[in-house]
Amino acid sequence: MPFPAFDAYAAALGITAEITPEPQNSDYESGAALIDGELWHLRTARTTPTKPGAFLAFWRRDSSGQTAPFPDDDAAAGLLVFVEQHGRRGCFRLTREHLAELGITAGRRPGKRGFRVYPSWCEALNAQATRTQKAQAAAFEEF
Repeated sequence: MPFPAFDAYAAALGITAEITPEPQNSDYESGAALIDGELWHLRTARTTPTKPGAFLAFWRRDSSGQTAPFPDDDAAAGLLVFVEQHGRRGCFRLTREHLAELGITAGRRPGKRGFRVYPSWCEALNAQATRTQKAQAAAFEEF
């Protein structure tokens, strides 16, 4: 499976990593990469025609084969989410701790199987999307 979003990110930052494709969420260029000794989940978010920002799926199969959010104590250091819109590219570098704060991983909260990201260039957002964008802002970097 090709990972063009990660390849562009790696080239821009001079990162070398080998990617292992993940069987779930392949529509989102789902994989895992060992970067500087840390394992990171990878996803490429998709732009949707009716809502601002971009959407991605982020789940695993539990022991009974059902879809489930990743746990707060997942072995990975976090999640790299790549987004490209209007000729601009960026990456959300969401650490394990940040994912828990946002309620994406399961632990103190039930967690999520998918969510939206709002790059800094997204404007005219409703109140909830603006709050989400602010909560995600520290993790975002345009490249």
